[in-house]
Amino acid sequence: MNIWFAANIPEDSWGGVSRSMRELSSGLQKHGHCTTIVWGTRGVVRGNYLVFAFALCKRLLLHAAQPPDWIIARSTDGVLCALAAKTFRMKTKIALHNHGWEERAYEVEKKLAHDFVARATTWRARSLRFPLLRATLFLCNCCLSGTLVETRWLARRYPLCRKKLRYLPNGVQLGQSPYWNQQPAAGRNFLAVGGNTWKKNIGHSMAVFKNIADHIPGARLFLVGAGFNKGDAPFVLKDLWHDKKDRIEVIPEEKPEFMSQWYKQCPFFISSSRFEGGHSLAILEALSFGCVVFATDIPSTREFIFNKSNGIIIGGINVEDDSKTILEVLSDKDLVARIRHNAFRTAGRNRWERQVNRLEEILCPKH
Repeated sequence: MNIWFAANIPEDSWGGVSRSMRELSSGLQKHGHCTTIVWGTRGVVRGNYLVFAFALCKRLLLHAAQPPDWIIARSTDGVLCALAAKTFRMKTKIALHNHGWEERAYEVEKKLAHDFVARATTWRARSLRFPLLRATLFLCNCCLSGTLVETRWLARRYPLCRKKLRYLPNGVQLGQSPYWNQQPAAGRNFLAVGGNTWKKNIGHSMAVFKNIADHIPGARLFLVGAGFNKGDAPFVLKDLWHDKKDRIEVIPEEKPEFMSQWYKQCPFFISSSRFEGGHSLAILEALSFGCVVFATDIPSTREFIFNKSNGIIIGGINVEDDSKTILEVLSDKDLVARIRHNAFRTAGRNRWERQVNRLEEILCPKH
């Protein structure tokens, strides 16, 4: 089959959407399929999602003689292609790749205090992008959702589209054995991955670490992909640097191929996310190295992190409670060993190979 992946993000982006497209595209190529990734470009005008949707549709029409079998497009990026395919009765099918349903994320956002929401959803998004997203769902041939909870939410919200919904979670590349199970001793370094957004909530991770550092001499926190340098932290995070700034290291961005160095440097991983549209790639990778993951009690994470089995669930709200939980776990060596062992097994059940097989079955069912 000839398959296009499309998203209005620049080619040098290394976020979750980019990585998901690259892994799935590469996997399908290994299965003998022809795949192409259509990227967006940087810039206010060129980066506009409507401009990208028109450009993608134009590309499809220019390939009308030999159109792709499938276009797997993020969010509203494929809405005009879906309309054109139906209008001109083209063989091309459209899959809406849902990396976090935006209306559902907005429901979470509305419950938060205004001061905590950076880059809040605009009225333009609510009045234009949301309706286009719904139109894409009704026009597409199938919708790929990264979590079971979101797949079920969409089924309840849009029952007429229930038969279109498919579950396609993120995956992870797996080594032969968990790194931290082979180390004679683990350090006290903590890792947090993600930018300063209300969804990632890294301020909470920093506040929790401050409390932990008071009890563990030499403990350090590495913020990877924070999107800012140590000297120009956002104002809302300034007070968190006060007496622990020499023990908090900031890495503004990191390419995926170099992330392994951080998982090998940090045996403990903190995720304070308030919302994840899919299974967190960073958490899955941490599990694959045998890191002990402390993750907030949100529905998407609850699908694969089970408290005191393969990770630890924290509240993500009360700093004192979460700090106490983490310190108690660190003092229990048997629990830590069990979590590391089970973490690697969980990663093994979420390999990218399994997700590629799942996608191939969706696109070209054997029956």
